[in-house]
Amino acid sequence: MDSLREYLARYAAGGIEREEMIATVAAWPLQERDLDPAHTLPDHQDNTADVLTAAALNDQLTEEDYREILARRQLG
Repeated sequence: MDSLREYLARYAAGGIEREEMIATVAAWPLQERDLDPAHTLPDHQDNTADVLTAAALNDQLTEEDYREILARRQLG
């Protein structure tokens, strides 16, 4: 399975249909982000909620996509 970052990049490039992306990402098993106070640089984890948020901020997802994913995650 791809990382979430790679999957969202494929979607943004037009390689995945919107409904498929939303269903897949809404069911994606997100990992907790590792926090290490001694490690101040980004940890580059690929399957966290931070990646989803960054995709929305970087215009890989629309605001509507982002809200739909979050709504479906809450229902699931």
